[in-house]
Amino acid sequence: MDDGNKISNIIPAELREMMLEEQTAMKDVQAFKVIAESRGRVAKALKEKSMLFHSYLESSDKFLRSHLGSRVHLVILYADIVNSTRMSTVLPLEKLTTILQIFAQEMTVVVANNHGYILKYVGDAIIVYFPVDTAVDFNVSSERAVVCALQMLLVVEHGINAIFKQFDFPEVHIKIGIDSGENAIIEYGSSGMKSHVDILGYPMNVTAKITSLATADHILIGDTTYQGLDLRIRERLIKLGLKRQEFINYQTGDAYIISSFGF
Repeated sequence: MDDGNKISNIIPAELREMMLEEQTAMKDVQAFKVIAESRGRVAKALKEKSMLFHSYLESSDKFLRSHLGSRVHLVILYADIVNSTRMSTVLPLEKLTTILQIFAQEMTVVVANNHGYILKYVGDAIIVYFPVDTAVDFNVSSERAVVCALQMLLVVEHGINAIFKQFDFPEVHIKIGIDSGENAIIEYGSSGMKSHVDILGYPMNVTAKITSLATADHILIGDTTYQGLDLRIRERLIKLGLKRQEFINYQTGDAYIISSFGF
């Protein structure tokens, strides 16, 4: 059996259908290609002990600086490694560093392929955003974020972990949170290209919070973003076992609906 068929057998049919039809309208080979390329990069990195990759932070910095001092509608995505604190206490530093670098490398590729921007790498997590503007409406940006999250799960489970097993590395699992809204683009320090630019806003805080509530290999989506998804996508997510639940914001006391799914 060739690699394409092997990969086909481990991807749920509903997930393949959603990823491919909604994202690219291409054949199943697109999903297989994503996993196969990830396996190739990870194997090469472990064999050559080299994790040099393009972070794409420059394009994000350019976008943010072009919107300094303004509020921008963004879809925010957090991807976080599960139990990384325990890993940091039991693994040799070299192995831990390798795991984090490979995670960052592979998630960055997925984000770039789905038209997202990397805001920052934070230890065991990556923070991503998808702008919503006149050229790209909310529906499209929400869809890109969800497809990106699904590909992240696929790449971790069937790309990274498949190779980690061969090199005696522990498996990694991630949890993902997605939400959206208006955020302020602010600058810290003196004006200029070396100053630090960041995103500040309620959606950033909510996304971080719901990510912390997610379980391993699951995605949590805030209701604002969920309602922005095309009905066909929501129906496909239900097939993946999507569940709706209330989240109580500890700051405001307000109830907020979040949707959870995974595989």
